[in-house]
Parts: sequence; C-alpha cells; structure tokens
Amino acid sequence: MIKLAGQGKLRMMVGTLGILALGWVMSPAVASAEGVNEKAKASLQKAHDQLKLAIDQAEKAFESPRRSSGAVRVHMQRVLNILGGKNSPEYIDSSEYSEKLRPHFSEKIGNPGDGHGALLYMKEAQEALKASNAPATAQEAVDYAILHASMVEGHARESVHGAGIKQTHEHAAYATALLVGAYGKGDSDSPATGALSYAMKQAGLKVSQ
Repeated sequence: MIKLAGQGKLRMMVGTLGILALGWVMSPAVASAEGVNEKAKASLQKAHDQLKLAIDQAEKAFESPRRSSGAVRVHMQRVLNILGGKNSPEYIDSSEYSEKLRPHFSEKIGNPGDGHGALLYMKEAQEALKASNAPATAQEAVDYAILHASMVEGHARESVHGAGIKQTHEHAAYATALLVGAYGKGDSDSPATGALSYAMKQAGLKVSQ
C-alpha cells in the first residue's frame, strides 16, 4: 500500500510539473500580446509595411541582368527616403541638394514610402514597448531591426555616392541583405533572426510573408 501510495504521489508530481512546464512554454506568447500597447502595435505595423517597400526597391536595383549604376543609385536613394523619411535630421530638400552634404532624403528621386520614415516608426515602437513593459524578447527583436536598418542607411548612402561601379553595386548588395535581416523571418523563434517580424508576432500581429 505504501509503495502504491508513493507511486501515486510520484505520478501527481510528474503531472503537475508537466502542466507547469506547459504553462511556461505557452505563457510568453500570451504575455507578449497582452504586454504590448496599441501605440507599439501601430508603429510595428507601419514600420513593417515601410520595410517591405524598401526591400521592393532594393530588389528592383538588381532585377536587370545589365543593371546600370545609375539605376542602382536611384533605387538605393529611394531606400534611404523610405528609411529616413522627410523628418530625418539629415533632411534636405532637393532644391538645396549638395554633393558635399549628401542628403538623406531626396524628393526629386521619389519616395515610395509615406514620408514618416521606417526607422522612426521602429524607434517609436521601441519606446512604446519599453513604456508598456513588453517582454524583453519583443524589445530585443526591435533593437536588432533598428541595428540592421541603421547599417542599411550607411551602405545605401555609400552606394548612392559610390565612386565607381564596384562600390555602387557592392554597397547596394550589403544594404539589400541587411534590409532582409531587419524585416526578419516570420517563422523564427529568435529575436535575432526574427527581428521586426518576430516583434510583430509577439505583439499578436499578423506577419505577411
């Protein structure tokens, strides 16, 4: 009887631990969605949409087998326009264009984005996530997205103002790869590889592929 009672207690303990373990596995996703405010969700969605437009422009730069450096520069400038927006600290109107100043935003080239700036949306999401005490993984994912997108700016700028074909094309390729990294993988379980898509998933938002 004592042996049987001991076995019964053991089964109960194993069952209880199993339920607790399941709770630990399931709780992060639930907590994430509940711990993200509407401001963060809206900023994440807008940043995600703008990054998709930037990726489209970057891909167009490499569509043609005989792509010219001029075409690559145009698409890379549009990438800069989408990322920085008109409110970028480096904003200069096209009428004031100067090679020396190398503007972040160029109205003349065209802006497929909404003018606010994908990076600014990400930074707003970052602040809103912190304010709402969102899970650390969601905040970390946005940090990675901002890091990659900031590096895109540097490479895109080097591509636009490249001294030759090699520099223009190489930096455009780096910018494109980093854009994909910032956008992230919707099916990733890591904030590092999931980046913005992972943060959106944590916020309970649908991630378009």
